[in-house]
This record gives sequence, C-alpha cells and structure tokens, in this order.
Amino acid sequence: MEFDELVKKRRSIHYFTDKEVSDDDLLHVLEAARWAPSAGNNQPWRFVIIRKPESIEKIWETTTDIEVPISSKRTIKVTPQNFMKQAPVVIVVCTDTQAYKGKQNSIFADRFCIQDSAIATMNLLLAVANRGLGACWIGMYREDALSKVLNLPATIQPVAIVPIGHTQSKEQPRPRKPLNELVHYESYQSN
Repeated sequence: MEFDELVKKRRSIHYFTDKEVSDDDLLHVLEAARWAPSAGNNQPWRFVIIRKPESIEKIWETTTDIEVPISSKRTIKVTPQNFMKQAPVVIVVCTDTQAYKGKQNSIFADRFCIQDSAIATMNLLLAVANRGLGACWIGMYREDALSKVLNLPATIQPVAIVPIGHTQSKEQPRPRKPLNELVHYESYQSN
C-alpha cells in the first residue's frame, strides 16, 4: 500500500470481530514500532502485550471513574472505553523514564520519552492499518491504576493503550481542517 493511502486509511476503530490476531501480525506491528526514530537513538519505548480477557478487563477498568474539570465549578465523567473489551489483544505502550539518564540530551528527557514513545505508537498504528487490522489509541486512563495493573516499575510510564483486532468497520475518513487553518510561515502570527 502506498504511504499516502495508508495514512488516510488508518482509523480509530471501535468495533472488533472475534477473530484472533496472529502472532505474525502482532510481531509485524511491534517491529514497525521498534523502528521509530528517537532522540539520540535511545529507544525508550516498551510494550506490554495483553491477550487474556480477564487482563483486558482490568486494563479497561483504568479507563473508568475519570472526571475532567470543565470549569471551576463543574466536572464531567469520561465515558469508559468499552470497545476495548472486544479486542483480542491490547498493547500498552510505555516509556522508560531513565532512558536518557547520564546522556547529553538528558536535560529534555521527560519530553523525549513521551515524544519518542508517541512516534513508536504512530508507527504501530500505521502497521496495524497496513495489515488490514483495526486499532485505536487510548490516552484517557488513570495512570497509577494502569501502572499497578501492569506491575510496572517506577521508571516505566504508560503512554498509550492500543486495542487491536480484525474489524469489519467501513468507517470513512473524517473531515480534516484545511491546511491554511493549520500552517503558519515564519511565525505563528504571520498569516
């Protein structure tokens, strides 16, 4: 598949079939994620693979009971990511917060850890779409609860939950803002 077509084909999929994701497909998408660029080639990303339904249920629970303040007097409760429980496999992308320790670029370690792991997540999502599978990047979770469920060491931080599966979704591309609303030349105020 051509790259331009792949980028436009990738969707956030919320509907999965019962068909299992093969080990070959899983290794393929992990390999694509592994080849993401990173600052100083430190490769801080780590991946936790979850296949057991009871473990996926525990991951899902970390997306519940989240309240977001929308004003100084009001909060809204976030809808749990229920579709995650249909996925036959979930990958939790994490970052090693110590990956830059003692290195020249350690001054920006917090930034690089998140940026690098986000790039790896995008590579993973593109590889999923290229294999004809569906996935969704979930960023709304209770970090402490997720870390506890996964038994993560203190230096490993979750970045994204990615449920993956076969899908029959025929979801079409959603509208995108025109470039003239997004692009600025020479400075932000230049337009």
